[in-house]
Amino acid sequence: MEPHPASDPLTASRLGPSVAARAAARRGLYVHVPFCAVRCSYCDFSSGALSAAAVERYLAAMALETARRAPDARGAVFTSVFFGGGTPSALSARHFTRLAALVRGAFAIADDAEITLEANPESVRAPLLEAWATAGVNRLSMGAQSFDAEELEGLGRIHDAARPGEAFALARAHGFRRLSLDLMFGFPGNDGGRLARTLDRALALDPEHLSAYCYIPEPGTPLGDRVLRRDVALPSTDAQADEYAMLTARLEAAGFAGYETSNFARAGAEARHNLVYWLRRDHMALGPSAHGLWNGVRFGNHYAFERWAASLEADASCDATEIESARSRADEIVMLGLRLGCGLDASDHPATRWADVLRRYGAAFEQGLALGRLEPARDGVRIPRAHRFVADDTIAWLMAAADRPSRGPLGDVVRGRTDLTPARSAP
Repeated sequence: MEPHPASDPLTASRLGPSVAARAAARRGLYVHVPFCAVRCSYCDFSSGALSAAAVERYLAAMALETARRAPDARGAVFTSVFFGGGTPSALSARHFTRLAALVRGAFAIADDAEITLEANPESVRAPLLEAWATAGVNRLSMGAQSFDAEELEGLGRIHDAARPGEAFALARAHGFRRLSLDLMFGFPGNDGGRLARTLDRALALDPEHLSAYCYIPEPGTPLGDRVLRRDVALPSTDAQADEYAMLTARLEAAGFAGYETSNFARAGAEARHNLVYWLRRDHMALGPSAHGLWNGVRFGNHYAFERWAASLEADASCDATEIESARSRADEIVMLGLRLGCGLDASDHPATRWADVLRRYGAAFEQGLALGRLEPARDGVRIPRAHRFVADDTIAWLMAAADRPSRGPLGDVVRGRTDLTPARSAP
């Protein structure tokens, strides 16, 4: 089911991310903090109980990993750093200061880098805000998920509906000018009315950036297992699509551009670090479960904190690696780039890599354009706005089409043409 188009569609000039934002997203550094005060009922990220002993072991293992990774990044300057988790804001000011110093001591961070920290609203306090600012953090991403008390309880959140507003006010008072808010929809008990009220509360906080994710039940999580056992039901796909359409229309009316399927920003407030991922640029990663891409090699650290730390302590491998191929690179460029509002743009990629994309996907792009699954973009293709909620379906269709000979709009057999020249339109 496709969401109904909003009555005031985005003009091409508002599709993001901007050229300037994409140019600024050059190299990223991700730092995973695997601790939470309480694990949410929907979460399958690598996180565990917080204790002084566990944090000390984590910092010691991080020192070992930064020493191991730093030589590969010699000469590289990072334009974004992202402290994610888990809950980075669960660390004490003293422990976070040590972690930030480890990172800065091992890697070159640009003076104007975007440095983001994920924070849960209940943990935002004045001493932590001061420590974060001193360490160079200039962007906070706060997880609220909902402003409905019953929904918060069902999701396992430990803050009340008022706490995100209080945390925002504290952050503003301490000089933070780039604040992002995470919301969720489409989970059991959620409906359009509740989402609309949550959006009212979220917009009243005047964030620069907002992420809104449609819930996916993950096996092994309390809420996910209840959904998969059918103890509780998700809203219908039609209802989820209508929620997404309403959310998109409301945010656009408030001045936010939907620059990625689940992400919305005011002008100039796109998440630089996430653009590094979506544009498939090099990113280093540290900590359990962290994944990176560096000089043509993908790596994923061991998921469990114990295994990751023990491997580093034993001077053994803490990750699994995979050397990319022309095909895997092309698949990732398409899969990630088509989630952007502007879609795939040849200027975002070196000419040789774009040639690999066209070699594999040129015929599939032509078919997608003919069938209305794609539309021309400035220097490539994008998913039409009305299809954004089901973007993954279009991407899966393109990958399947690229794997088989298929017929073009006039019945001719198209076999891996590389001469596709996308029509140009206004950015």
